[in-house]
Amino acid sequence: MSKVILHSLQYRQESHSFTDALYGILTEKGWFTLPKCMLSGMTAACFRFSVHRQLHSDSATAYNWMAEHLVACDLIGITASQMGGFNFTPTFPLYQQQAISDIKACIDRGTGAVVWKDRFVIVNGYHEQEQLFYYLDGIADSCQELPFLALGRNLSPYAYYQVYEKQIEIDVLQAIKESFIQAVFKAETHDIMLPESGYACGLAAYDAIVEALRSGGYDAEGAAETFFVYTAAKQDAAKYAQEVLAYWPAAKEIAAHYTRLSEIFEAITQVELHTQPLPPSRLEELLTLFGDAKAAETAAIQSIRHLLREPIANRFHDIGLR
Repeated sequence: MSKVILHSLQYRQESHSFTDALYGILTEKGWFTLPKCMLSGMTAACFRFSVHRQLHSDSATAYNWMAEHLVACDLIGITASQMGGFNFTPTFPLYQQQAISDIKACIDRGTGAVVWKDRFVIVNGYHEQEQLFYYLDGIADSCQELPFLALGRNLSPYAYYQVYEKQIEIDVLQAIKESFIQAVFKAETHDIMLPESGYACGLAAYDAIVEALRSGGYDAEGAAETFFVYTAAKQDAAKYAQEVLAYWPAAKEIAAHYTRLSEIFEAITQVELHTQPLPPSRLEELLTLFGDAKAAETAAIQSIRHLLREPIANRFHDIGLR
């Protein structure tokens, strides 16, 4: 058979992140049956918050894909394999051939694959004779074509893919508690892959945003995109925390803080950013909103620390250790 397409795969851009692609694949396989916000939360994806200090548009995708995406799958009991790197290295053609082989094998198993094509997309088929993949980007209604030899050759220099193998049964409540511990880790720890001179992470990202807005030294379009994507993440966090109450009623206070945080970010996205410098009244409005957002997220993290104080204390200096 020269042409294989997984027609039942669907991809909807809602979280505007890797989560959208992962959800499309896992739900089609029946490996994840909960709402998308639960996937965003249980993998801790909605708790990530890193920004470029000039608020460039890469802020929301500036993190360690290899580490975080593999951990995301591990947290929900999915075994996966992946590869990532730069398409300008001399060995890239070798890695590209391996990627082509791995993705075709994944599709032959009836499972889609996630690929970076200047955004995370789902590869849902291939045509051997024409030497091309079919993929969904969550924007176009129909499949698009990607020649095998164009795989990994993007406008950005990054090449990445992840393929999926099987599902392992997990304890949902334990996965939920672990996700909130990861939320603390992400809020309090700088991503070691990102230079601190160029990026800020977790709660420190709020200070970087305020500094960029005050100085006027920021990318207006990048800022608008960054705030839009992170608003979706904060909304996922709020929905997740509400869903969690069915499994863990003690998290009521945490849920209230994330609901407040989501409401603040929704207000942030209503502020027009394209005028530089910002009018004083609009600047002051944004500074106040980001100050309120930091306070809300700080309160959420403090509530998590209180509720999970024993397992967090048992990890000593490395909260992210699992």
